[in-house]
Amino acid sequence: MVINFNQVWYNNAIEEQKERAPFMMTKFADNAARKAGQIRGLVIEHHVSGWFKSNYPAYYLEPDNYRQWTKICSHDFKLKINFKVHFIDVTGPKKDGSFGHYEHKPVGPDFHILCSALGFVSWNNCDFKKGFKILGVVPEKDYTEIVDFSKLINFNTWLKSIGL
Repeated sequence: MVINFNQVWYNNAIEEQKERAPFMMTKFADNAARKAGQIRGLVIEHHVSGWFKSNYPAYYLEPDNYRQWTKICSHDFKLKINFKVHFIDVTGPKKDGSFGHYEHKPVGPDFHILCSALGFVSWNNCDFKKGFKILGVVPEKDYTEIVDFSKLINFNTWLKSIGL
């Protein structure tokens, strides 16, 4: 599934990076690659969460740290469906283009949605205006340091499985 670039969602991601960056302690490097990773992750996160907020507004809930810049949170948004709350993490590629858990990443979401910018070439070369592709969904139990793509759930299949 492809999500088109949205300037408002992009601007929201840049604002969040500006406010949250001084408190992002999951990685301890302070260099150009780290800043690019923060921006890339937040732009991808805001496009996926924005898509859900636009397409499923009755089910969408903000994360527990919404606009609380110093608060760490394991999820990027929540979906409340039939009285059950699903905690969702949006995961973009690491600097090398791979996907997976890294040291100090908060744990606890129910699902990880893997998404990449279609214009991702390398950590310092990413054209967000080309849009974003959701690659699939991984349950928390299968989200490891290196994601096994054979355990990836098709996005549309996953949507149906949770009741959307």
